[in-house]
Amino acid sequence: MKHRHTAASILLALTVSFVTFSAASCSDKKANSSSSPPVFGETAPEAAVPLDAEGMHFSAKSGFYNNGFSLTITADDGADIYYTLDGSIPTADSTKYTSPIEIKDASSEENRLSARKDIAQPIDAAEDFVPKSAVDKATVVRAVAIGKNGEQSPVVSNTYFVGFADKADYYKKCKVVSLMTDEGNLFDPEKGIYVTGKVYDDWKKGSDYDPEAHEWEIPANYSQKGRDWEREAEIQFFEGGQPVMQQNVGIRIHGGATRSYSQKSFNVYARSDYGAPKLEYDLFSGKVKNSTDGSPVTVFDSFVLRNGGNDAYFTRFRDKLIQSLVSDREFLTQGMEPCIVFIDGEFWGHYEITEKMDADFVSAHYGVPAKDICIIKREALDDGSEETFAEWKELRKWIQSTDLSVQANYDELCKHIDMQGFMDYISTEIYIDNCDWGEPNTAFWKAETADESSPYADGKWRFILFDTEYSSGIYGEALSYNNSLERLMESDCFLADLFNGALKNEGFRKQFAETFRDIAENNFGAEKVTAEADRLSEEYRQMAIDTYDRFWSGWAGGSAADMNYESAVSSLRSFFEQRHDYITMYLDSIM
Repeated sequence: MKHRHTAASILLALTVSFVTFSAASCSDKKANSSSSPPVFGETAPEAAVPLDAEGMHFSAKSGFYNNGFSLTITADDGADIYYTLDGSIPTADSTKYTSPIEIKDASSEENRLSARKDIAQPIDAAEDFVPKSAVDKATVVRAVAIGKNGEQSPVVSNTYFVGFADKADYYKKCKVVSLMTDEGNLFDPEKGIYVTGKVYDDWKKGSDYDPEAHEWEIPANYSQKGRDWEREAEIQFFEGGQPVMQQNVGIRIHGGATRSYSQKSFNVYARSDYGAPKLEYDLFSGKVKNSTDGSPVTVFDSFVLRNGGNDAYFTRFRDKLIQSLVSDREFLTQGMEPCIVFIDGEFWGHYEITEKMDADFVSAHYGVPAKDICIIKREALDDGSEETFAEWKELRKWIQSTDLSVQANYDELCKHIDMQGFMDYISTEIYIDNCDWGEPNTAFWKAETADESSPYADGKWRFILFDTEYSSGIYGEALSYNNSLERLMESDCFLADLFNGALKNEGFRKQFAETFRDIAENNFGAEKVTAEADRLSEEYRQMAIDTYDRFWSGWAGGSAADMNYESAVSSLRSFFEQRHDYITMYLDSIM
């Protein structure tokens, strides 16, 4: 049975400010004022440079400042300037700039967006999902110059973090993301993508209403998908307190059951419609590399700001831990990087910048043109042609009806599937006891056009690992002794058909057993896992606890937050300490 739990959060204003101070971890709650820089590499207001080429100038650029200051904005040719402080796009109806804007520490101001109660299920538990005290805040200034004849400059958007030197240490050590968009894009009942909204209201009035529906089954605005539910926003990145990249993007809600959480994940898209067709920025600090030449991947069509999925109010690093431990195996894993998000200036907690799994993602890693890539996700066509999807369905029928103990048949299978990658992939999922896997959360890809110059354009299906966090004892029922090997063999899915058929082949059985033991002892060895889990737990501790307080104040935050976090990390360690002996015993029983 799947467990899904609710949570609270909003992602507004797509102005992303990434502040990366060093390779140090994002851990301690308070900064050490005697050893840390005065304010994240602060630039004095008067040293700021123009932010655009259209003649509008801010006296201070986005960044972190110890003290407040007066912000002046000027425009060429005597144009009038209009501005907003709530993340909305300024127009001639907005506040007219007539005197300097006072930029100050805004953290003590009343919560606005974070106080909303219409963003998650169950609605009657909304009080548990709003913070009990004022959250950290920045000041977002968006301005436009309008000439005498109505001509407009591009909107210029800046984010100012004042008084953060003595706040949580992760502001110095982690990337910080500021998102800006019109409030209505997220919270309007009709068009807002973050709220229960009209879709939920109509469902309650309709014949399909079911008062017993689980939170993740309830229709809402935030459960809608597709381009119609994408909204324009602006995103700005900062490192070391300095702005390094800024552009307009599109945002959608990301995920499955976790869309009902108050802290929701976002897909972020670069498009020509919004300006730049690509996002050219090293999202992952050089850690994500092309598999063919080892060069860092620094150009993206899209990415995900992920809330941790099922692990959102547990360790918040489980998926990252698991994927990093098997990143050397013969399947594709996702790059991840922690960040702190602000939406229209309000603290939105810890998120994981995550590679978005699509054809562009595969292309960036393997060098195969995106237009030639077919991806099947959850046994449905996700990218590519219907013709290739039909070929896959025929391949599945062939596997179901063919005796793979005959070596010639198995050899034919190996022409169509990367079998070493398959063994690596299922060994990983079986070992971690992923309870949301088999048909769900599976993905495989192939190049539709053969290319002898590319080792990955050989017509074979290859595998992608993602969403691994519903595993490793997360809810208590997925304990170290669970026989996930047997569960796969009894499943009705493509992976089960392939595994059960291949097990009849003696060569496969031997190679699979060797692969499984190698992964068990080297990738998931208890000492290795414990060391990495301990490192990540220190890095993520305060981010997780403060995010509990932000979104689950009624039950996971407050005085219980430290205990909840320690319990989650302890459960993770315990699973891997005990898992080896149980699962290898099950392996021996089928060999």
